[in-house]
Order: sequence, then C-alpha cells, then structure tokens
Amino acid sequence: MSRVLSTDFIALNAKQTATALPPAGRFALAAALCSSLGQTFFIGLFGAEFRAEFDLSQSVLGALYGSATLASGLLMFWLGSLADHWSMRRSIATVLCGLALGAWLVSLAHGLLGLVVGLFLLRLCGQGLAGHLAVVAAARYASRRGRAVAMVSYGFILGEAMLPALVALSMESLSWRGVWLLAALITIGVALPVLVWLAWPLTHPRVLRDADTSAVSPAVMTRRKLFTQASFLRVLAIVLVPPVVVTAVFLHQGTIARMLSWDLADVASGFVLFAGIQGLFAFAGGRVIDRFSARVLIRYSLLPAGLGLLSLSILSPAASLWALFAGVGMTAGLNGVITGAVWVELFGSAQLGLIRGVYSALMVVSTALGPVALGLLLDWQVSLLSMALAYLAYALIIPALLLPGLRVISDPA
Repeated sequence: MSRVLSTDFIALNAKQTATALPPAGRFALAAALCSSLGQTFFIGLFGAEFRAEFDLSQSVLGALYGSATLASGLLMFWLGSLADHWSMRRSIATVLCGLALGAWLVSLAHGLLGLVVGLFLLRLCGQGLAGHLAVVAAARYASRRGRAVAMVSYGFILGEAMLPALVALSMESLSWRGVWLLAALITIGVALPVLVWLAWPLTHPRVLRDADTSAVSPAVMTRRKLFTQASFLRVLAIVLVPPVVVTAVFLHQGTIARMLSWDLADVASGFVLFAGIQGLFAFAGGRVIDRFSARVLIRYSLLPAGLGLLSLSILSPAASLWALFAGVGMTAGLNGVITGAVWVELFGSAQLGLIRGVYSALMVVSTALGPVALGLLLDWQVSLLSMALAYLAYALIIPALLLPGLRVISDPA
C-alpha cells in the first residue's frame, strides 16, 4: 500500500535528500570499515596465534568462535531495534566502545574466558551492530537507496582488501597482543570521534516516525508478527545463502587449497580479486536497484557463486581459483546491496532497525553453522561437484518458486 504523506513529511524528506545523503553515505562507509575488527576474515588472521597461546586444537577454537558468534547473533534479535529509538550518534558511540573493549580484552587475555568474552564483543559490536548501523543509515536517509547501500559494501571491501596487509606489516614489529591493543586504541581515539561527527547530521528516527502519517504504519510490526509475513520468509530463503557460502569457503580455504594444489600466495591474490569484484557488483547492483528494485535483482543473485563453485570441478586448478573468487565476489556484492534495500521496499523504514536486526541475527547464526556443515561434507568426502550442483539447483529453483507474488506491505516514499 502506498504511503500517504503529510506536507510536512514531504518537506522533511526533501531536506534529507538534499542535505543528509552525503553524510549518510560517508557514515555508512566508515561504520562498515570499522566493523572489520569483528569480521571472520580479520579474526581468522590470528587463528594460529590463538591456538599456540592457549593450546587449542582447530576444532576447539572453532567451537569457541562459533559459540561467541551464536551468542552475539541471538542478541541481535533485540539490540538491532536500538537504531529505531536511539540517535545514530548515541548508537555508534556505544557500539564502538564495545568494539574497543572486545579488542582490549583479546589483547590482555591469558585464559579462555577473556578470549571468549573478547571474541563475543567483537562479533556482536563488529560484524553485528556496526555493520547493521551502517546499512540502516544508508537505507533510511537516502533517496537513491541502492547507491547509498553500495557505500556500505565499499566499507566492507576496504577492510577485506587493506587490513590483512596492515596486520602482516604490524606483526613485523608488534606481537599479536600488541596488534589488538593498537586496534582498540585506534577505535577509541580515531574511529569513535570521526563516526560521531559523521552521524551528527542524521535525523533522530523519532522525528521521522512522528512525521510519518502512513495509513498502514510499519510501526505496528513486531518480531513475532514479522515471522508471519510470507514475504519476509521468502526473501530470507535467498539472502541468507551467500553469507553462509562465503563464510564456509573462507574458513575452509586451506582444505580446498590442499585438495586443488593451490599456492597460498595465489589464494591471497584471490582475496584481492574477490574484494574488487564485490565492489564492482555492489556498484552495479546499487544502480539496478535504483532503476528497478531489489526484488528484481534478487532473482539472479545466487547464480554467480554457483558457477564459481562448479568451476572447481570442471576447470583447471589455476583457472578455478580465479573463477571461484570472482563468482563468490559477484554474489556477495549483489547480496550486500539487496539486503540493504529489500526490507525498506517491503516494509518501509520506520522499523528498519528491528527488521534488519532480526535478519542480522539470523545471518550471524547461519554463518556460524555454515562452516560446520561444509566441514562435515568434506569429512564425509562429498565431492566438490556434488556440492556445486546441489547449490546451483537451489539457486535456479528456489528464487523462481518463492519470489513471484512477493507482497509489499508498505511502499516507502
């Protein structure tokens, strides 16, 4: 149902379009970059050091990390809605303090309790809340939503492209504990004041909510009611797949590299290709969304990763490495902008924090389970071809079955 907007809200929306989009985009980019401290790719850089320091096996470290991830994911069900009630300044300041505290605890940890609590805070405030606030800001305050959400993807990509090299450089003169302490100090001393400053022009969500005179207000949405919305569940069946696949492939990259005799230096170059392709397709996907809709783009978003996975069985090892990282990067780039825009298209922006919080919780939980599932399949010696064909069948059939007839609850202005 189309929104019925008052004259005052139209003027407010025009003001946001004219003045708030640039700072919203900058804020989204910076917040997404800061979320890197809690992302799998960054924490995974210290896996060998964690195992040596705390005498952990691969499986025990994975279990500890998975437990921290699951706990943080469950909390996102409730904490995601803070973006609907707090100003963005207050929200990002709280999150960055938690992120810095997590990095500080990891740097000081001399037992498993300190490590697990630190990892929990990193996952909750990094992958969970910092990335969540970045997307909410871009989707809520932008008229060209697709392009603004693409800025979030650029922040994630910058982290993936830059931080591994910076960590490697820092480890030449600092211990792993020193690197984490440095990360905590930079978060508090640099990231916190910059992000609060960038968030300053963003309107308090209460102001937007008070100006919204929608006949069917999305403010009546609750978490329980959200799970009764068929459109929400249909979209979930598609948008949760890419983060599961990316996390699983990245965490088991060493095993796949051994199976295909990949050189680790080439794998590192593959991550650069992944970041570049992801950025390119986020850019292109944002423009497709602005011209058509996220509901159009989502139909095809799973296919590139499927082709990349299939390449592992039909191309030479050297070619398949580049095909895999390119295919997964395409799907990751498209999915990043889709999940920033599709919820606003379906439900409006008044409770975007709540809706994205529920999605983020499910995403975090699913990414914790994905590596376990792939590990079991590899242990059971299921062929890469069989896994790729199963994924491709899903990518072709499920969107075709679920997406027609998506019901738009509210058509955001």
